Amino acid sequence: MTLQADAGVAAPSRAAQPRQGFRADIQGLRAFAVVVVILDHLFHWPSGGFVGVDVFFVISGYLITSHILRELDRTGRLSLSGFYRRRIRRIAPAATVTIVVTVAISALVLPYGRAMSIAVDGVWAFFFGANWRSMAVGTDYFQLGQLPSPLQHYWSLSVEEQFYFVWPLLTMVVFVYAIRRWHAARIARVAVTAVFAILVVASFGWAMVETATNPTAAYFSTFTRAWELGVGALLAAVSLGRWSIPFAFRVVLAWLGVAGLIASVFLIDATSPFPAPTAALPVLSTAAVIAAGIGIGGRTYDRALWPITNRVSTYVGAVSYSLYLWHFPVIVLLAAFVPLESRRYYVLALAITAVVSVLSYHFVEEPVRRSTWLLPKAPGAKPDRRGPIVAAVAVMALVAVAGLGAARLATPPPAASTPPPSAGACFGAEAAPGADVTCSVDEGVTADDVAPTLDQLPDDTAGGYSCWRQKGGPLKTCTFGSEEPDAMKVALVGDSHAAAMLPAFLDRAEALDWSLDTYTGFGCQWRDQSDGSDCDAVADEIQQRLVDGDYDLVITTAARWAIADASPESFSTRWAEVASTGAEVVVVSAVPTVPETAFACLSRVGADLSECTTSRSEATQPTDVQLEAAAQAGVDVVDMTDFYCTETECPMVIGDVIVYRDAAGHISGTYMKTMAPYLIERIEAVTG
Repeated sequence: MTLQADAGVAAPSRAAQPRQGFRADIQGLRAFAVVVVILDHLFHWPSGGFVGVDVFFVISGYLITSHILRELDRTGRLSLSGFYRRRIRRIAPAATVTIVVTVAISALVLPYGRAMSIAVDGVWAFFFGANWRSMAVGTDYFQLGQLPSPLQHYWSLSVEEQFYFVWPLLTMVVFVYAIRRWHAARIARVAVTAVFAILVVASFGWAMVETATNPTAAYFSTFTRAWELGVGALLAAVSLGRWSIPFAFRVVLAWLGVAGLIASVFLIDATSPFPAPTAALPVLSTAAVIAAGIGIGGRTYDRALWPITNRVSTYVGAVSYSLYLWHFPVIVLLAAFVPLESRRYYVLALAITAVVSVLSYHFVEEPVRRSTWLLPKAPGAKPDRRGPIVAAVAVMALVAVAGLGAARLATPPPAASTPPPSAGACFGAEAAPGADVTCSVDEGVTADDVAPTLDQLPDDTAGGYSCWRQKGGPLKTCTFGSEEPDAMKVALVGDSHAAAMLPAFLDRAEALDWSLDTYTGFGCQWRDQSDGSDCDAVADEIQQRLVDGDYDLVITTAARWAIADASPESFSTRWAEVASTGAEVVVVSAVPTVPETAFACLSRVGADLSECTTSRSEATQPTDVQLEAAAQAGVDVVDMTDFYCTETECPMVIGDVIVYRDAAGHISGTYMKTMAPYLIERIEAVTG
């Protein structure tokens, strides 16, 4: 599709165009961006390394829009088909190779369920919808604490390509309309600049709203990220006119931008309101560096910015796209072979990323760029054989790799049943220190020995969330157990950790003569909620039901990481009010929380799962606020930590049962059911 200005309007002069060609400073910015992203993902340092993505957005917005505007300014028209062919040539080959190899390796070495999820991620990534997939998964409660997908980083590519699906057409329509309406290229440039400015302000404003109300969507949404690409585009539009800046001012401006970028990666962290307004610092800093170098070249300027214009920086900038594509699959999948966060892991991750990225650049990116693939053939031109040869070799290799992975995914593992314990062995919580039972111990525990299986683990809730209030939803409550009028009235109250405790009571409530009401929901700990929080109104409704419900026993618990900043008084006042009605209030202490490294250990090829542990001192942090609150309210506490940990460590597997369902501290349904007699015994002991 091509839209053209009136034939009677002369094509604008190229005299006012900014300098084109190699920009060492922009390559240096790319190098900075990809290096800090890799450091953040691998070492979790510096704290704001993720702003490298924002640097890429501004660079992309500037360069792509510059190409669009130059074509419009020079010819008065824009070939959309040509634009999209160039984008496909630049983005698709390396991105597709990375997706196929990642999905195939995942299928070969990871548990079936996780491999299938990554395959789905690959489809979304291939069609540039990874950011939508990330938004859906990021807001899915039951994905909380799960290990990341090796293709999660494709969200930023998806944002860019969605942006460019609309941006060229919008720019072309505004430019050509202005030419036809006012017959002046200068006015067309002003019109484009004005429209860009309006869209940048609108997107930034929406990002401010979404960051405050829906931070997950704000992080991944094209609408809340468009202003970052738009700042680069706006700079490209402004620089179409005369761009004359004194040399000394250019150098100062560029170094101010570099200083702003360095400050960004150390001042910004995961708690910062992002992307708006915090991302304005790296975005404007990147724009400053780009603006300083517009229309100027030569060794003198490059020497003034040597840290980002030297040969190492420019080469890293050249391979930055491949580095970005490959680093995250390497970081995630390497954990299936090497202990996570070991020295060997870090060395191998860096080495493999570097080697694979350089190979990708020289044998995928560059051959495609130099070929005539998707380009219109000039009359009489000789056919370019390099592109087809490279494509044929790549396709054969990808088909072979993908075939291996597809064969695995096409044959799901049989549904596994709980393996019976061997003679003299203890199953689940029977083998915990708190059970005080002598058990036979096998020398090694493999993935084939445990229940639930690694494939079943993410969904092993054992009915704990069968009556569950979703985020933003109304109160949902159910009654389990005895229906006799004189049954003991019991309530289970709290967040997802309280819901994870429900399987311990479901099969025993009737035998205990309990009539068990559940009041569990997303993030709804039994405490005073802040005004306007997701649980504010629901918490008050639950409190009233507990006060009026004539309960004999109320059981509660909460995730220690979710209440770290809560005051003990926010709990104790509500607990004391219900206790004053005559109900026994029992607080079950927060379960320990294990990190992602422990889950990576579970799925490591050939791992002895008995070695997958976390130190007790780490797993029991932060301190459980509920303990102080219980002392203030004068209510009973049941501590089950000895069913999760020894005196020094908290294992992932106890009695051939996987204890934790995810890295957010949710206990697997299978293990919780084995804990039932011990948990109930301790509740009865403190309540009499």
